[in-house]
Amino acid sequence: MTGADGALSRFKTLGTIAKNKLSNGLETIKKSGNSSGGFDSSDLIIRAPIVTVIICLLATGFFLGHSGINDCRDGYQPSWCYEESAMNVNGDLEVYLPQGSSVSQDLFRVEEIWTTNVMIIYVESEDYNITTVRILEEMDKVERGLNTVRDDNGLNDDIIYALSISTVVKEVNSSAGRVISSFGSGIATAIGNEDLAESINATLSQNEDFVGNYDIPDEQQRIDQILDEMPQNALDKLVRDVGRDYNNDGIKEAEKAGYWNRAVIIIGVADGIDRDGDGKPDSTVAELIERTQGIITTVAAENNWNSDESDCVQDANSTDGERCLNLKMTLTGPVPLTNAVTEESFKLFWKVFPIGCVMVVLSLFFFHCDLLQTGRIRFVQGVKVVIISGLPTLCSVFITMGIIGFTNYEVTMTVIIVGPIVLALGVSYGLHITNSYAENKGTPREKIKKALDSTGRAVLLSAITTIIGFISLTFTPMAPIQTVGWCLAMGIIVVYLMTMLMVPNLTMILDLKKPSHPPPRIFSTGVGIPTKWSKITLTVFLVFVLISAGVSRTNVEENIDLLEMAPQDVDAVQKLGTYSDEFDGGQPGFLLIETD
Repeated sequence: MTGADGALSRFKTLGTIAKNKLSNGLETIKKSGNSSGGFDSSDLIIRAPIVTVIICLLATGFFLGHSGINDCRDGYQPSWCYEESAMNVNGDLEVYLPQGSSVSQDLFRVEEIWTTNVMIIYVESEDYNITTVRILEEMDKVERGLNTVRDDNGLNDDIIYALSISTVVKEVNSSAGRVISSFGSGIATAIGNEDLAESINATLSQNEDFVGNYDIPDEQQRIDQILDEMPQNALDKLVRDVGRDYNNDGIKEAEKAGYWNRAVIIIGVADGIDRDGDGKPDSTVAELIERTQGIITTVAAENNWNSDESDCVQDANSTDGERCLNLKMTLTGPVPLTNAVTEESFKLFWKVFPIGCVMVVLSLFFFHCDLLQTGRIRFVQGVKVVIISGLPTLCSVFITMGIIGFTNYEVTMTVIIVGPIVLALGVSYGLHITNSYAENKGTPREKIKKALDSTGRAVLLSAITTIIGFISLTFTPMAPIQTVGWCLAMGIIVVYLMTMLMVPNLTMILDLKKPSHPPPRIFSTGVGIPTKWSKITLTVFLVFVLISAGVSRTNVEENIDLLEMAPQDVDAVQKLGTYSDEFDGGQPGFLLIETD
């Protein structure tokens, strides 16, 4: 027993020693872990600062080309810019209709048979009657250039129809021949003699000058006869006498010119024609508008529409010398208007966005260079804050816009608000982490770890709640609001990731050091007011909320005029307003009539 007791005693002693050593080891590991902060996500983020920043910049460079910044536009047309827009922007007015509404459903049923996309060519003839032979011939040249195949329903030229005083004259002029041809074809079919129909058509072709064809008549008398037989309300839709402004000062010296000096060519546009069977439309609305404008420009140049009067023959019906018509045609209408508004919106965005970036940079520098605190400028400190907080945000904007373009996600012109919102939120995220870093003590690694452990969590929570708020926009039945909601939610995700990746590493690389100063008195006083008079503050804000919800909300204007929202320096916008005033028209309306 004595030997057994001794062995047992030795085992207990060894166990105690092992237990003490293990406890000491664990305590050492624990202390070591506490001293180094442990290995967590913050260690992974700041493990290789320079490499991480370079990777983020490379990702930004990849998406930069898809963000639209290199799209050709007014004031920016270098040889390397992109003619085609980087983003898939839907400028159709129909996209703004609530999905599933009765209006959108009825419009879809109309579009199954007819087109609702309309362009208008506004014709101005200052010196000659619109219905003179030569003016009608100029209109005919434009119409034939656009609608190359009249009865193809847009399959060959994307134009379904052209309606104007010119087409009316041509239709009436060819009506006799078409009636005779139809009558002859009916007789030939009845007697089973197809040769008779061919003979009749050949005879009509040989006698077009006598019978009439689909052309502008050479005789002014014939044109006048056709117009005399038209009802006045039909003429008022196609031609008008709007008076004369002799000195182009915007004031009409004569309320009536005594002849029709304004006309319109209404063009029905085919939508989504796919000739090659690849599942994609062969031409976009922008390309069709460009082609139409090119035809107008070409015909105008070839026929001296706007030559100086001293170099032209004044008689509009003369065939001697160059013809001076003082004629102008402007492309407008709903389709060019929405296209112009969309293009102009993106042009203005890339003009205004850099200004916003400069203002953000100046604000960051002003509030972080210690000018307000000490009256002296710490230039290096201000520049460091601008780089640390501004660069990740700018990268986030370009990556967000670039992802939209790279994925070819269909958006509307409302997507331009994504840039400013991401810019504002991204700067605030970066500033929270930067200021927390500057307030902490220790080595740069220790300070950034403390900032990420404290402020980083608050930034994450802020990003999550913001994303939830933007995603709520996707539950609306309107596509423009849905796309903005998804794009903003994606933008917040991107700006959060870029903030967490770039801000800590840039802060360590630049080693930001901000001396501690008391805040300016005006800020301290402003912050102290709500805490000292909390009940009064809450009451004031509650009153404002009630006024906004109960009174001001009802005063919000909901009847939006697209013409007023559109940029007024665009010809398509100006002429659509003029057309609306002079012809009492603008946006076409459709009355769907169905019977059993």
